[in-house]
Amino acid sequence: MRAVGVRAGAAAAILFGSLGVGGARVGGGTAPRAAEEVLPNVLIFVTDDQRTGTMGVMRETLDWFDRRGVEYPRAVATTPVCCPSRASIMTGRYTHNHGVENNHSPQTLDERSTVQRYLQEAGYLTAITGKIFNNWPLQTEPRYWDRWSVQTQGYDYTKFNIDGRVERVEEYTTDFLAERALEYLRYFERRDASPWFLYVAPYAPHGPFKPADRHRRARVPAWTSNPAYEEADRSDKPPFVQSQHVSGLRVRKNREGQLRTLLAVDELVATVMEQLGKDGERNGTLAFFVSDNGFFWGEHGVGDKRLPYLQAVNVPFYARWPDRLPSGVADGRLAANVDITPTILEAAGLVPDPEFPLDGRSLLAPDARDHILLEYPFDEATEVPPWAAYLDERRQYTEYYGLDGEVTYREFYDLKDDPWQLLNLLGDADEANDPSETEIARLSVTLARERRCVGTEGADACP
Repeated sequence: MRAVGVRAGAAAAILFGSLGVGGARVGGGTAPRAAEEVLPNVLIFVTDDQRTGTMGVMRETLDWFDRRGVEYPRAVATTPVCCPSRASIMTGRYTHNHGVENNHSPQTLDERSTVQRYLQEAGYLTAITGKIFNNWPLQTEPRYWDRWSVQTQGYDYTKFNIDGRVERVEEYTTDFLAERALEYLRYFERRDASPWFLYVAPYAPHGPFKPADRHRRARVPAWTSNPAYEEADRSDKPPFVQSQHVSGLRVRKNREGQLRTLLAVDELVATVMEQLGKDGERNGTLAFFVSDNGFFWGEHGVGDKRLPYLQAVNVPFYARWPDRLPSGVADGRLAANVDITPTILEAAGLVPDPEFPLDGRSLLAPDARDHILLEYPFDEATEVPPWAAYLDERRQYTEYYGLDGEVTYREFYDLKDDPWQLLNLLGDADEANDPSETEIARLSVTLARERRCVGTEGADACP
């Protein structure tokens, strides 16, 4: 397929992040492109609740993305829960700006702010297959997609909206997504002159952790405990964390189920990547593999997500773009889900609608942030209070808030000496190890400002 895209003279500019204001504007009408421009295709794989440390069972995916792409080992989901994170992936914006604050009302997302809108209006063919959002009304057709087959949850006998027709699919959903992805690639191939965007979102490894029949008894690596799982004293943690207790048996069953569901995802990735090779599309495709959030395997007594500890916010994150991104390297910058859309728009030479400023940063640019904001809004369906956290290379400071907005609890972890977050220096009753009042006051002021931040420029810029 012949892709349309970036001028040869602009390739270096894109690689070094200098195309930000020179690309076509999207939203007010896309500027015509020169005939010699060559745009990349875009491919995103988004798994559901996949924590770091699980990629070992995904050998094909590691081959395509780790050995032949870039790993971002310090990548985070800025809000560690499904719908807010997926909205951040699609918009490049923090939760407090895109407005999808929980899993119950995904239609609060203004779809005009999404990467699919920008790409479609720039002439891309667009397609999505898999989970779109929890509780998305399936009779509602998602905007800015030329083709779609979307679900909300489930591994088999699951309802999908397939190009406007709601029907139940009996097939194991990960395998069905592979078939739909191939169908969309054939659809793109028949329209040879246009670049394309394909978003593939398997439900795995989300609970109830049901593997494909062929993987039900597959061997997975033996369970290895860690200090956060073995944590005996949680008296320095917030009361609602202290009250949580997940059994070792439950953790082992969850873990084994998650790893086994990922085996079919690995086959899905391999199927898509092999087809790209047959179509001659691999070198012209900017591809990402990412999870929407992490998941606890009993660390700090927790068995879900939503909390600011690293097992929930740190996610697998890879990118590949042959001849533009290096292969087989780890980029240690603090990357995030909000960086995916800015990276895509820079690669395509597009400028977002000024009504929806981007909060993330392009990974094609060499500069890196020195810290990042993590946030969790109020959700009456859970016992987790709203919180916000400041995270950098050596520390994490978290504030929990009451319904009146006042701080109810604080945590501070020295990540250099305490990477498992066992000792909250503000909650251990030892004043001698406390950070200075000046440092805590500065971090608190920073959080107050960044919880309202917008974009990456000016006094109210996001980290």
